[in-house]
Amino acid sequence: MENYIKVHEESKQVSLTGARALALMAGLYEGPKSFEEIKQFMRDCGLTTKDYSIDTIRMDINTLKKSGFEISKATKRNNHKYTLISHPFVFKPTEEEINAVKTVYKKVARKATPEVLYLYHKFFQHIADKMQDGELKEQVLGISSLKSVDIDLLKELVQNEKKHNKIRIAYKAPGKEEEEIDITVEKVAVRNGKLYVYCYNHNLGEKSFLNVTRIRSIICNMFDSSTPLGEDVVVKFKLTNPKEYELDDNEIIDEEHPDYIIVTGKYFNDFIAVQRMLSFSRDCTVLEPDEFKRKIFEKLKGMRSVYGK
Repeated sequence: MENYIKVHEESKQVSLTGARALALMAGLYEGPKSFEEIKQFMRDCGLTTKDYSIDTIRMDINTLKKSGFEISKATKRNNHKYTLISHPFVFKPTEEEINAVKTVYKKVARKATPEVLYLYHKFFQHIADKMQDGELKEQVLGISSLKSVDIDLLKELVQNEKKHNKIRIAYKAPGKEEEEIDITVEKVAVRNGKLYVYCYNHNLGEKSFLNVTRIRSIICNMFDSSTPLGEDVVVKFKLTNPKEYELDDNEIIDEEHPDYIIVTGKYFNDFIAVQRMLSFSRDCTVLEPDEFKRKIFEKLKGMRSVYGK
């Protein structure tokens, strides 16, 4: 019986210490507190009496520290207040885990709609809000393709995409003065990790794509969706070592042979088509159309003159 009473009394003591520690955690989470403020908080919780001493407070603080809490000392510099600096109830992803998320996100973002990208953007913000490591927090926020995008502007662009509206924008190209451009929006999508507006550029009289972060504002909406967006660039090419490459959704295999395949691809404009062909390096031979073959030839001549033989 005596042993039972002793164990029972000890368990009550441990429970009381734990209860005080939990209450102290809540109090410090609320804000920094001095010894007197902690005493009053504990009395309000019904866990202590006027006899709650500084030694007991230190014991309760040490209980929290052993559980993974970081609490500053009460000094003259901080007005003799205890401050909760960090606690174990935070999300702490490793750099390896963040890099894994980046890899997956890049694949998803290639085909995701702006609406889906926005959901991911909010998700990354939610994760970052639960982190305390500033450097890792920036890494998580940096995953999103929308990290430097004006979200309100993006929403306007998406609305115009759905109706293929003709709009006037203020655009700041690299190394140039800000200019006004009339465009008809075809789609808003990710390319090479950045968000672009694919459009018909009325100033140039051709299809082009513009970096969303360089669009300063939408000046006006002309409510005109009658402008044709122009045709895609269709290219047929021969691709050797096909297992080394992943074809896009806009590329269809026409013929399959033991060592090569014949592919027909549809591309938004000449620039994207040329870049795609160059990405295959020596494994790609353009078959048609002849006009595009000449453009590739001129591009390669220009590269040779810059980089040498």
